[in-house]
Amino acid sequence: MSMEIIPLIRLKKRKILGKDGNILSLEELKNLVNKDENIYLYDLDGLEKDKPNLCLYQKISQFQKMWIDAGPRNLGDVVDEVMAGATSITLRKKMWPDVHVSSIKEITENKIFIEIDAAAKEIFSFNFSLLSEVDGFVSFITKNQIERDFKLSGLLKDICIKHRIYAYESNLNNVIYWKTMGVSGLIMDIDKTKEASKLWIQKKK
Repeated sequence: MSMEIIPLIRLKKRKILGKDGNILSLEELKNLVNKDENIYLYDLDGLEKDKPNLCLYQKISQFQKMWIDAGPRNLGDVVDEVMAGATSITLRKKMWPDVHVSSIKEITENKIFIEIDAAAKEIFSFNFSLLSEVDGFVSFITKNQIERDFKLSGLLKDICIKHRIYAYESNLNNVIYWKTMGVSGLIMDIDKTKEASKLWIQKKK
């Protein structure tokens, strides 16, 4: 079974950040990713300051499909991301506690994902009525957090059986661990995605 490995790109201060925080030009980014490949834009300006890089999204959308994680706080923020070229959007309930996914689905056919936040114990009080509304989930929960919490591990595995979960991972040694968890794909820093794909193919048996 193949697994999707999605390159993560950080945006900060209206800049594209590459390996070790070095600034990338649009042309350099274009050369790093495959045409029409989905990339995960982790927008620190949006997440931390509620100032998403909409102009930068528009430029990137000219050559790439974008999955945007910028912490929208209301329906207007989602509309802005869609208009800027997003094809998938991550919602964070701690930033938009009363989100109604059905209202979002009325205005866009884009894929909508919800972040699962273990640090806030959100997963244990999760509104599972959302399962039928969203296209999947994103987890930034670490392998160590999961291994320390049997309840968390079991719940994530149960969700993976019926629903799509994409997990962020920074350590190549943990690629196969996530396969055993049953995730649909990994979100990894762009400099690690090619090696992660090789590891997956080499060890998939």
